[in-house]
Amino acid sequence: MNAESVTIELPSASIRPWDQLLHDVRELEQQFDTQIALYMQYVRPTHNQPSNDPQCTHLESKLQTILDDLQSVISEMTETVHTNRGSRRVLERHQSMFHDYEREFQRYKQNVRATAKRTELNGAEVERDRMVEERGRIDQAHTDIDMVLENAFAVHGELTQQRSVIGGATAKLVDVSERIPGINMLLGRIRSRKRREKVVLAI
Repeated sequence: MNAESVTIELPSASIRPWDQLLHDVRELEQQFDTQIALYMQYVRPTHNQPSNDPQCTHLESKLQTILDDLQSVISEMTETVHTNRGSRRVLERHQSMFHDYEREFQRYKQNVRATAKRTELNGAEVERDRMVEERGRIDQAHTDIDMVLENAFAVHGELTQQRSVIGGATAKLVDVSERIPGINMLLGRIRSRKRREKVVLAI
């Protein structure tokens, strides 16, 4: 009597038990929820948390790693369901959550990029305004210097003119002083003649 051959399907060594996969997928989902809550603060950064903070880049990398690991576990769950050793309904629920996580992460990442861009543009605008203000101060300083120089030249011109007038007056005074001895001599002769006339009349 020949023994009937019976084939027993053994679980693949590369696929982990369903309970372990459920544990891993739930843990990864919890990690994602925790990290995405931290990442959300960079969508509208505060003074102490700028969008270009290195911690922001670190969180993005960590979230992407979690999503990659989550996708890998879900792939294992899919293979397990195909071998009738898992729940399709549970798999579909975690697949749906995974797609929501992906969309949420991409949306927040775009918002963070936009916020960083606005911050950069605002910083550039502030720097431009500062440079314009500085340029205005320099131009005003140049204008003030020009006015000082213009006034200095005007004063110099007036002093030069006054010096010329004073020089002319000095020359006239010198000329008059040179002529005074002759005038004094003439006046002396006039007085002598009057005295003589008086003497003649007295005789």
